[in-house]
Amino acid sequence: MQVKRKHHYVWKEYLKPWTENKKVPTLIKNLKKITKPNPEGVVQQRYFYALDEFTKEEEIILKELVNLWSKESTLKINLEFYETFTSYSKIKRLSKTIDLNDELKEKLNILRTNALEDSHLVFENFGKKIISIRKFEDLTFLDNEMELFCSMIYISFQYLRTKNMQSKIKIAINKYDYLSPKFLNFLPFLYATGIADSLTYEKQTRFIFLENTSEIDFITSDQPLINNKIDELNDNGTVSQLEIYYPITPRIALIIHYQEQNEKYRTIALNSLDVDKYNKTIFNHSNEFIFASTTEQLEEYKNCL
Repeated sequence: MQVKRKHHYVWKEYLKPWTENKKVPTLIKNLKKITKPNPEGVVQQRYFYALDEFTKEEEIILKELVNLWSKESTLKINLEFYETFTSYSKIKRLSKTIDLNDELKEKLNILRTNALEDSHLVFENFGKKIISIRKFEDLTFLDNEMELFCSMIYISFQYLRTKNMQSKIKIAINKYDYLSPKFLNFLPFLYATGIADSLTYEKQTRFIFLENTSEIDFITSDQPLINNKIDELNDNGTVSQLEIYYPITPRIALIIHYQEQNEKYRTIALNSLDVDKYNKTIFNHSNEFIFASTTEQLEEYKNCL
């Protein structure tokens, strides 16, 4: 097994509908540059998910957070994540008391660099049916509870795993002395299982199939899932509602929400004004990269920078 250096925070398979001859038209925002890289080369960072080396005290705090913030239904899976996150630290401490040969040192390094990236590969496999949706009738697989849960695991983790969301979580961590910056990669896991559990078991989750009937394609970005309610704050100044918007192809998107509607599934045809509104939302909440089906479409957004 080799060390995985490139850690993707958006699934490269997801970007395929926007590719053109295996290249994806990309606007790099900080450079104001349009390019066409291979999806393998974007939305990734070297060792983005590498495991940290925790102290024993930090491990105790982290485990306490798991116990406090988990639901009864998510505690087991969150404790399993905890064991993965702290495995490198525990073995690293043990290694200081014994001499490791070169082979064991290499295996320890592979554990540090690959463990979380491999976990995300599992979650991405849960999303295969979601990103394969092409028509309204395809949504009915979500009637199966296990299919729904696996799909919501994928949705929740993809929503929270990005650089954009990490920066927001980092701000939250800095407000509390007992939260270490080393917890940055773990907290999205803890939040994601809670969201997935709610979407599956606690809420009357509804799905809207958005069919793009306009001449404008949907764009996407390095923050491909957006909470449409993120700017609607409660009296405590926090976001209390969730309405996920997720473009699946340049012609199809999905909304997942808790709002009242009679049917579990609805379909809505969008005109140019509707599509432009959703595209601007994606653009405004992106971090570094915007993706479109053509470089021509990106010129419009380049001029907005």
